[in-house]
Amino acid sequence: GYPLATCYTAKGFQVTGVDLNPKTVETINRGLSPVEEPGVRDLLENADYLFEAIQDTKAAVLRSDVSVVIVPTPSRADGTFSTEFVLEACDSIGAGIAEKGSYHLVVVASTVMPGSTQGEIRSRLESVSGQTCGINFGLCYAPSFVALGSVVRDFLNPDYVLIGESDVKSGDLLEDLYKRVCQNDPPVARMNFVNAELTKLATNTFVSTKITFGNMLAQFCESLPGANVDIVTSALGQDSRIGSRYLKGGLGYG
Repeated sequence: GYPLATCYTAKGFQVTGVDLNPKTVETINRGLSPVEEPGVRDLLENADYLFEAIQDTKAAVLRSDVSVVIVPTPSRADGTFSTEFVLEACDSIGAGIAEKGSYHLVVVASTVMPGSTQGEIRSRLESVSGQTCGINFGLCYAPSFVALGSVVRDFLNPDYVLIGESDVKSGDLLEDLYKRVCQNDPPVARMNFVNAELTKLATNTFVSTKITFGNMLAQFCESLPGANVDIVTSALGQDSRIGSRYLKGGLGYG
């Protein structure tokens, strides 16, 4: 979440970051980055005065218009994603919405199972806040398609923006926010929650499949005299139906 927060500050937005770790909060407020990610330091130097870290989620809601939830969703034993930390964040955000008394947009960016946003996430926010989604507050599911080592570049220049929305107003607000932050004027795909959740999972699965397929080819090449996986995948990547991204032999995935 920190690299993404610096992207917003670099575009002139006042950002309040929330982390439960006091050491992380202290590090950020000293003007230091808690993570090593290309581009973050440059963004910080230009707009560190616009960013403050605190430990109180409710306080952050009261001083902002939009809350972006980026928390871990660890895998359960059955392979599904846990929303435990998302719901904990919703408890605090809901309390802030209840006290705020004005419209607030909640954006879930963590990877979740299909049905989670419309189901338990929306229900928790409504229950805690005592407000109605789509009327008193908005809710969107908008995961980012970024990779470690290129988070800043990927967020500022996405192939497209994915938005699952509770209502048109919520989607309009988030689309406008992305248009003011992104540098490459990306296309925006807007849909209901479950379609957006499926799109995110399908993307992750397809990319993982390409990585695994490249590694399978590497195994074949290692057992065949004269075979070179880089030559094979480079040729495959020229096919527009396949593409070259993520199609390389390398370390095992998973």
